Amino acid sequence: MHRRSHLLVAALFLPSGFNKLMTFSAFASSLAAKGLPYPEVVAGLLVAVEVLGPLALIVGLWPRRTAVVLIGFTALTLWMTYGQSAVVLIFRPRQNVDFFQGLAIIGGLLFYFASGPGGWSRTCLR
Repeated sequence: MHRRSHLLVAALFLPSGFNKLMTFSAFASSLAAKGLPYPEVVAGLLVAVEVLGPLALIVGLWPRRTAVVLIGFTALTLWMTYGQSAVVLIFRPRQNVDFFQGLAIIGGLLFYFASGPGGWSRTCLR
């Protein structure tokens, strides 16, 4: 991956993560409304991944593990948002652009996983 492109991937997650952190109770309430068990715990885990994951990408800490965690986070978010209707959305690409943006993020993270963090990461500077 290009040296600075991991910053762009991190920029996809950080603003949303900080917003959820600042409005944590509303985020937990939205998860409870979807019927998820232990919404405060799930919200805490999701916010931690969405804030700490991009920071780990920027610094280059555990690059491949971080990419796998963020892939799982994005897939879980897509599943929580679309559920069973995701299969239908694949055949109707113009119906929901957000779903395909999530798939594109997963693709970018898979590329990051395969190519590594780049020359400016902590692991390459050692």
